[in-house]
Amino acid sequence: MQLIDNSGHVELIHENGNWVLLRELGFSPIQTVVAATAACSTYVYEGILSKQKIPYKMMGIDVDYERNTELETQPISKIFVHFHIRVSQKDQTKATKDLHLIPKNCPVVQSLNPSIEISETVTFVEEV
Repeated sequence: MQLIDNSGHVELIHENGNWVLLRELGFSPIQTVVAATAACSTYVYEGILSKQKIPYKMMGIDVDYERNTELETQPISKIFVHFHIRVSQKDQTKATKDLHLIPKNCPVVQSLNPSIEISETVTFVEEV
């Protein structure tokens, strides 16, 4: 990976288009950390469900975070990842229990400061 300083903002170079790492023009560095955590958690959760042969359809992922405003640098203190998935009623209990497997199998979560609280939750979406 390569970063460039482009007239007052940093860009992550990518062949399909650079990522601007400035909140006013793209995503802030904090937002990219949170997004990477949620994306990795999603891939891991989907892998767990597939490995356990639980049919599912991911309908969406909501992500939010809090920062520790008591510290000067205001680091991330909490990350909330909420999955919206379609799973048969018979598999919903297992799919909920599988959430606890995400942190120990997600390399992004494993790379974060252990003081950051990660919360993964799920809502089951009914067929329309």
